[in-house]
Amino acid sequence: MTLVLETEDGVLHLGSGDGDGDSPLVALLPGDDIALHRLALTETDVRERLSEARMRVTDLAAQPIEELHVAVGPVDADGHSWVALIERQRMADHLAHLKAAGADPAHVVPAALLLDAAEGAPSMARFGDRVLLRTSDLAGLVEPSLASSLSGTSLLGRFVQLSEFAPASVPDELPLDLLQGEFAPRDRWWRDRRFRLWAGGLALLVLLLALAPPLIDRARGMAAIAAYDQAVVELAAQTLGQRPADAVAGAKALAGARKAAEGGALGARLSFAAHSIETIPGARFDTVKLAPDGALAIGLGGPADAINLVGPRMAGGPFMAEADGTSVTLGDRVAGRPANDSALSLAMLRLVAARQDAALVAAAKARGTPMTADQVAAALVTAGLADPAAAAGGRIAIPAARSTVLLPLIADLEMKGARFSAAEIRRNADETLSATLEVRP
Repeated sequence: MTLVLETEDGVLHLGSGDGDGDSPLVALLPGDDIALHRLALTETDVRERLSEARMRVTDLAAQPIEELHVAVGPVDADGHSWVALIERQRMADHLAHLKAAGADPAHVVPAALLLDAAEGAPSMARFGDRVLLRTSDLAGLVEPSLASSLSGTSLLGRFVQLSEFAPASVPDELPLDLLQGEFAPRDRWWRDRRFRLWAGGLALLVLLLALAPPLIDRARGMAAIAAYDQAVVELAAQTLGQRPADAVAGAKALAGARKAAEGGALGARLSFAAHSIETIPGARFDTVKLAPDGALAIGLGGPADAINLVGPRMAGGPFMAEADGTSVTLGDRVAGRPANDSALSLAMLRLVAARQDAALVAAAKARGTPMTADQVAAALVTAGLADPAAAAGGRIAIPAARSTVLLPLIADLEMKGARFSAAEIRRNADETLSATLEVRP
């Protein structure tokens, strides 16, 4: 394979890894706009794995999942896969940059995944004035200070000792190819014989629909509702080990199991709220408090006009939201909102919610034993956010941290099994955040 590396100055040709100039072109993207997480996915079908990954990364994304391009890599020996997140527009910009430089790649790989697999210690390499980092569960291009926090290894005075990123080849099986979904290479599907047969059958179906639309629509709707409801029942039985009486009972049981497994979903709601507020000029959050009933109360700051825009913005998100003056309360997850009150729309939404709940329950089971208070405290101390003397008894104090570091770290800890029973976050005078977290025993 022939390798090229995208840089701020253009596209750098690294040569051909197999000596054949006609070999497939592989472009390496080191961009800091690509987030990489190593996740254990339960689905085996390619499309189902992508759907599961999109559900899982909702908790890790700082913006609506509809704005992101998500790509999933192959399963490794441990049953995990690398999952990449990047804004769709940024992905399109990267491809346009490569093509403008005369590079039309057959594969596009995040550069950080070509570092040696992390076994114990993280793998790092210099790329300009930043660091390509790969740990056992995340990777990307970060600032040296953030690399120190994520790797647990101080780079003070050691940055120049890191090797410059200069791969000579790629493995036979790529760790992840970003050219998936809407960015996958286009096939001439209209010439395929199977497509023509399928199109002919579709044309016949359209004709039948035109001849008897009311009867067919009714039969199709009833069949779809029955299929959606049966899928919910089977999903609940497979996930919970007990077959529910009907789809409504199954969806309710899955929602209850998800709440028990997920806990307060503090990181997911914080990430969603922070992104929603930051998109409104002048608005900010000054306080955050996780109430005993699981609701997340957010105190807002800024001009009144900006504050008034926050509630409607959050109302369309993945959590129930209620605005009251200068505060917004985020409640439980919502998988979506029905287009209308028809039985078909309600059945479709019930299945979407059940699939989301089942994926989160399965993810919690895969993590195994939840993190203890001591483990959470140790992770925060290692990241340099908490004082060891103040991280005891399940109550952890963080005097000051940037929101771009604290909020993703809380979400990452929840993904690893941390459960927070209470939390309070306040904005300091210097715009950093102070926090007090209580870990569920």
